[in-house]
Amino acid sequence: MNPSNVNPFRGKTYGQSVALLAEQFGQREALIFQGKRWNFSQVKQAIDHAAARLASLGLKKQDKVGIWMPNRPEAIWYWLGAAQMGCVAVFFNTRLIQDEIDYQLRQSDTRALLVPGPGGFRDFLGDIARLCPELATAKPSALRCVAFPELRHVISLDKAPANLSGVTDWSTPAPADLPIPAIETDIDAPALIVYSSGTTALPKGVVLTQNVWRKAYDHGPRFGQTIDDKLYLVMPLFGIMSNVNGVLTMWTHASAIVLDDRFEEEKTLGLIQDEGCSVVYLMPVMLEKMLRHPRFRDFKLAKLRTGTIVTNDPDVMARAMDELGLREMYATYGMSELASVALRSVPGDSREVLLHSHGRPMPDIEVRIADPDTNKPLPVGEIGEMQVRGYSVTPGYYNKPKETAAATAPNGWFKTGDAGFERPDGNFKFISRLKDGYKHNGFNVSTLEVEAVLKRHPAVAAAAVVGIPDPTTGEIGIAFVVPRENATIDTAELADFVHPLVSNYKRPERIVVLDELPLTAGTGKVQTRQLKEMAQAMMTKEKKPA
Repeated sequence: MNPSNVNPFRGKTYGQSVALLAEQFGQREALIFQGKRWNFSQVKQAIDHAAARLASLGLKKQDKVGIWMPNRPEAIWYWLGAAQMGCVAVFFNTRLIQDEIDYQLRQSDTRALLVPGPGGFRDFLGDIARLCPELATAKPSALRCVAFPELRHVISLDKAPANLSGVTDWSTPAPADLPIPAIETDIDAPALIVYSSGTTALPKGVVLTQNVWRKAYDHGPRFGQTIDDKLYLVMPLFGIMSNVNGVLTMWTHASAIVLDDRFEEEKTLGLIQDEGCSVVYLMPVMLEKMLRHPRFRDFKLAKLRTGTIVTNDPDVMARAMDELGLREMYATYGMSELASVALRSVPGDSREVLLHSHGRPMPDIEVRIADPDTNKPLPVGEIGEMQVRGYSVTPGYYNKPKETAAATAPNGWFKTGDAGFERPDGNFKFISRLKDGYKHNGFNVSTLEVEAVLKRHPAVAAAAVVGIPDPTTGEIGIAFVVPRENATIDTAELADFVHPLVSNYKRPERIVVLDELPLTAGTGKVQTRQLKEMAQAMMTKEKKPA
């Protein structure tokens, strides 16, 4: 398609990019899901159809279209269809508990929300109905919800239950003659909001513009992507790793995607084998289960060559290379605020670079190490904050001007909040969050949020949560709590108390009771380093054989 290596998606919006895919790759296979297959022409038709259906609701440019559903093709159609017509797609994590979806729906000003009907792994419609009881009595065309002033449409993509009269049922095909709305042509217009909890108490809606296709295309050369590559994708579509770094990256080079809605090691191994997948994105726990499967050696996985494991553990990455066969695996660093990847290794990099760095800056993206307080650049080898500048950096957090300002350094540098350093060879190395948040199974966990929940328990006077490395999940949380005077803390009971109040990936692995938290003299700040050392020693002792 592009022998000159000039990025053909530079300056193209969602609608223009989808049109280019259909024009260039029309009959090539694009998507496989549960035995169904779509070529690029059919993908465009599905996206146009989704845009037409959204427009039939009277949605306008910059209206927010929420997508709260597991992996299925419709999540892609309506994400791209909404962005194509100038609306802003908002992805919601399918693990959100009621309080979390309540906050994010309101904070995002979502106008239309798409969910699956009954039969999924959770009752999405029921969860929304508990927050918006008007769904039981309203008409779909006249929904007004006290809890969500901007919400006008709750749309079920499967047959809606009869007791929710206010739900719009889109389980049957729309009229074929619905007019397709005009596409957005402003490359700087907002197109996507992805919530990232980061290390603050409340999640932030990361705004990304229409220009992400350019970044997606540039990912490909960094792992030698070809038209014959095929990605096995079970990572959730609501994450930047799957939507921009997965779907868009594959499609910009005419590579196909095998989409899966749930990881099951034997099914996964079978799909990779039967579809001839050459690329995989996996969590460490998925890799471990696949390698431990009793029939692992029976599966023919010779076409597997590359991909990524969401981990910073070089031992886990080495296992993926040596045992799963990802002989051309790449190192990478990114975040939602950067429209996915800012650093990636280069084909031909040594094993040492792949296992012990996170690569070099992407085209037209600058990365530097700076003092987090003064924002002055630091020399090679010195640890500081990783800061990024370039066209794909978020213009800000939705309706959060203070947080946006706090993340912006002079001259357009974005403050990632991550600690790292530049190596003498020009590759960068991410170390950890500057603050005390951590990542569990690829999801950011705010220690402040979990601590606040722990302190809601009547027996808890103080709480501190730290993250420590874990070879399977990336990092795990260890909570330290101090009881109130004359109170006793039962850790099992406290864990049960926390369980319904936070998503499963935020729940501490262990709860430890202390007489007092270690504090820094003068400032009274919790000495998290000391707590991390205590947590690491405790977990190491537990793992040692008796």
